[in-house]
Amino acid sequence: MTASTSVDTAGTPDVSRLSAFIPFDGLSPSHLREIEQQITVHRLPAGRLLFKRGQSGDKAYFLIDGELDLIDAGFTVRPFAADDDENYLAVDNYPRHTVNAITRDSATLYSIDRDKLDLLMAWTQATELMPGEHDSDGEDHNWMDALLASGLFAQMPPAKLHALFVKFQPREVELGETVVREGESGDTFYVIKRGKAMVSRAGAGGDQPVAGLAAGRFFGEDALISDQPRNATVTMTSDGELMCLDKADFQAILQATVIRRLSEDQLEDRVLEGERAHVLIDVRLPMEARHDLIPGARNLPLNQLREQAPRLEQEFTYILCAEGRRSELGAYILSEAGLDAYVLDRGHDDTREEQQHSERNMAANAES
Repeated sequence: MTASTSVDTAGTPDVSRLSAFIPFDGLSPSHLREIEQQITVHRLPAGRLLFKRGQSGDKAYFLIDGELDLIDAGFTVRPFAADDDENYLAVDNYPRHTVNAITRDSATLYSIDRDKLDLLMAWTQATELMPGEHDSDGEDHNWMDALLASGLFAQMPPAKLHALFVKFQPREVELGETVVREGESGDTFYVIKRGKAMVSRAGAGGDQPVAGLAAGRFFGEDALISDQPRNATVTMTSDGELMCLDKADFQAILQATVIRRLSEDQLEDRVLEGERAHVLIDVRLPMEARHDLIPGARNLPLNQLREQAPRLEQEFTYILCAEGRRSELGAYILSEAGLDAYVLDRGHDDTREEQQHSERNMAANAES
């Protein structure tokens, strides 16, 4: 007899009962409601086998009501009731079961696929890494309002915003679905209308969670601006709905509006006017920046820029001065953080001295 043939399923789960268990205790009521469709209810009579010792634990079972007998390899029987002090994890929470589990009397259990449970645990850890992402009912917020509240979209004129929003297309997604994968090419910008997702990056020990995303958050723009492969994997940690904007519309409407440019002459005029301090930012790698020094520029590598952006002074204007798409992405990241940022259109003539003269004037003005 196997667990699959002995376990009866029936009913709709009361997901609030799961809040007594790890990792569900770290989820908001709204997130618990989202995973309701992933939960199976088991109402079993006494004497029913739940799972065998040595069996692969591809499902995690949580004891809601009733009592089980847990029988180990030495045939020692341990009664395990729903009100047991140790009933805060899945029953026999191991990849391969170490005991036989048999109902002592009638019992109610909830189960979920272990892979999906692992995603939920990763979500709770990811949100701890991201201050401000502890969302109670964020998925109920209007996704357009959430976008408009960001520093990035606040810069767009109303006509452009209308043109942008009508281009978005909805996409239904499920818990565990990979939306973008690290290393693959990108052709879509995403906004989470409903649900939650986890951002992870490949590391020595496998994929590592780096962020949690809730409703109103967006992702996928980096690859579209830089024309580089995706720099992270985004996996849904609940069912939900995404709003999708293809690359052509993103570049024509959003990127063209948000990424502002200055010529060297315009920059010099701004510096001479002295109304606002200007800071040159070089987003190249440190070795590149040292090899081809841009006088007066502060080196903030692109892979650190999003982390450093909240620490930058709001009163300054930031000029992304290195050639190439990385400066465009850098300006986008700083604009997203609500900072005043431009890409410097550098001259391509043979007179490098004129470029350096402009940069030295700007640096001297900033220092004063």
